[in-house]
Amino acid sequence: TNWIRRAGKCKVTYPNGHTFEGTFDAERIKQGFGTYVWMGPGSEEDETPVEKARYEGNYKDGLKHGVGKMVFPNGNVYEGEWFENKMQGEGTYTYKQANDIYSGGWLADKKHGRGTYEFGSDSSMITGEWVNGQITTGKWILKGAAVYEGEFKLGRPFGPGKFAFESGLSQAGSYTEKKKTEEDEEPAEGEVLPPNVSWVGDSIVSF
Repeated sequence: TNWIRRAGKCKVTYPNGHTFEGTFDAERIKQGFGTYVWMGPGSEEDETPVEKARYEGNYKDGLKHGVGKMVFPNGNVYEGEWFENKMQGEGTYTYKQANDIYSGGWLADKKHGRGTYEFGSDSSMITGEWVNGQITTGKWILKGAAVYEGEFKLGRPFGPGKFAFESGLSQAGSYTEKKKTEEDEEPAEGEVLPPNVSWVGDSIVSF
């Protein structure tokens, strides 16, 4: 950015092919609304540069900050609030391959606070409280079948909860961890596996 002569709006093409169009301040630092495009070779056969990722939104002191939209190299898209280059605040993240969508709170690039995750494969969804990227309490809505409400651990129901079925019946109970056997998979070093659980229910009642 040493070639930027004065503060204001301009378009810059960097030596690596990336571009930024927006506003620089007197210190040549990105401020306000801008668009940054990451470029890269198209393929091994054709190295013609193509767009790999894009951010359109607000900057503060050279960092993504405020409201913006990021299209990642894998096609996933985040649109919402940013804080010092991290997804933080309210935002929606769309997973391209699975067509899943998460909408809700974020903290330091992880799901945090109230949020809803919708699965593209069957339109089921999990909604509730998230901490450090994981659902902890809330509802698992199984479209056309039932709603489970209770606690979660590493993405799975765990502990006390209740099913309310479309038929008008309900069942309280608990997801309890199964006893480990010799056939159970051992986690790799540093890996934490979700609990292997089974449902232990009380009597089914009408509601």
